[in-house]
Amino acid sequence: MVSGSRRPNVRGRRASSLAAGGLVLAVVAELASAGLLGLSGWFISACAVAGAATFSSFSYIAPSGGVRAFAMARVAGNYGKRLVLHAAALHRIAAARTGLFDRAAAGERAQEDRLWSGDLLDRSMADADSVGMALIECTAPVAVTAALTVGAVLAVAASTSLVPAVVLAVGVVVMAVIAHRRSGTAREAEQHTRKVLRAEVVTAVDAWTEMASLGAAEQLAARTTARFTRLDTAREAAGRRSRRTGLAGGLIATATLIDTAATGSAPDAPTFVFVVLLSLGVLAQAEQLAAAAEARATAKVAHRRLTTSAPPTASAPTPADIRSWSTEQGIGFADYLLPPMALRPGRVLGADVARGTMLVVTGRSGSGKSTLLRTLASSLRQATEGHERGRPAVVAVAADDHLFTGTLGSNWRLADPSLADDEIDERLAQLRLNESGLTATTPVGPGGRQLSGGELRRVYLGRALARHPHVLIVDEPTTGLDGRTARHVLGILQNLPDTTVVVALHAVPDCLESAGHVTRLPLDHTSQEAP
Repeated sequence: MVSGSRRPNVRGRRASSLAAGGLVLAVVAELASAGLLGLSGWFISACAVAGAATFSSFSYIAPSGGVRAFAMARVAGNYGKRLVLHAAALHRIAAARTGLFDRAAAGERAQEDRLWSGDLLDRSMADADSVGMALIECTAPVAVTAALTVGAVLAVAASTSLVPAVVLAVGVVVMAVIAHRRSGTAREAEQHTRKVLRAEVVTAVDAWTEMASLGAAEQLAARTTARFTRLDTAREAAGRRSRRTGLAGGLIATATLIDTAATGSAPDAPTFVFVVLLSLGVLAQAEQLAAAAEARATAKVAHRRLTTSAPPTASAPTPADIRSWSTEQGIGFADYLLPPMALRPGRVLGADVARGTMLVVTGRSGSGKSTLLRTLASSLRQATEGHERGRPAVVAVAADDHLFTGTLGSNWRLADPSLADDEIDERLAQLRLNESGLTATTPVGPGGRQLSGGELRRVYLGRALARHPHVLIVDEPTTGLDGRTARHVLGILQNLPDTTVVVALHAVPDCLESAGHVTRLPLDHTSQEAP
């Protein structure tokens, strides 16, 4: 138990150690790069001056050795920096993703009705990547720039005078302030524009035939072209901002050179070249602060989204609004107060459903059926928390469930990884999806766009049945189905001897009117009172 509790701390210390070591290596690599640049310029200038002078002598051994030392330090530092910093970033990404999936698995019981849709999951994974990569994209450039500036300022002050060193330091600070002030939404805006464009293109491809039949193909093309124009505009604006930062760096470099040349005791040519090249190296590194500031802003937004719980939907009541229980004989609930948005607010509902039977919740649109099902699913999960063994206690199929991009087989294996393609094809045949030519290898498209509404409902249902739950809750299982297929699907739900089924329907079809193992729970004034 002690070792298990210490493991997260050990992992955290290891990640921190990797990050610190990577930053040290990054600083060493950039200091070596700047030293190599400055010393090489000084060495070449000194050789030229010595060669031009008559009977002059110049020892190249020490400078040549320094150049080689800086070069080796630069290569080793860059290699180690990449290895260690990327390892530290991967640790951070893994930690962020683990926390994300822990929250999703726990359900954050007080807000469990908030669906973890595919879009939300994709965005959260991207946020985890942004948080992890901030070490490389933000922290490392800032640390390197700070260390390089300090070293360069000391070197310039020692080789010439204090004035050009101060000008160089002030210039780097000004560039840092400019980068910070313009960082707010630059990258976020471009990423949002790119995301909207990607969604627009996918939608346009999927809907092109239908839009063409409606005579709206030109309007759709115009919309897509407008998205491309916005992305180009955002990129051009980012380019202008980068050019302005480069211009500021050039002005600072010029001021540093003027101050260096105007000092009381003008430096010799090799020293002047050394100061010029060293200043240019520092300012080139300082230009990276703009991208670092944008990465920091993106990481802050991503971290806030990952650590801040989204509020529950307005229509989702809290689990305290219902009292439920689950036993070997079935499930039940009581004291459920219809919320204010229902057609009959204030009404108290309750029911007992035996194992292997079905509860049908009926009522018009807006009568509160979906709200009741979400609340019941959340409450039953809390009631059975810690008691699940093998089969899940509760599986709910919402009206707006989600399919991930891929094949039918890959989506169903999320429910049961052991399913083979042949087994999936058999289950598809049971749901009469084979009549539409669907197989385990059929691609579903982004969000299931390649399937019809009726096919989607049966695919959602088949994925839930693959879990073989104790309680199956389905919202509108017959939406988009013709009468023959709807009766077939309801027949499957009626013949689950080990599963208690709760479904929401607008009206009870004829195939359920005479079924003795169906309990009807009406929610509007046109139906009979609840049992």
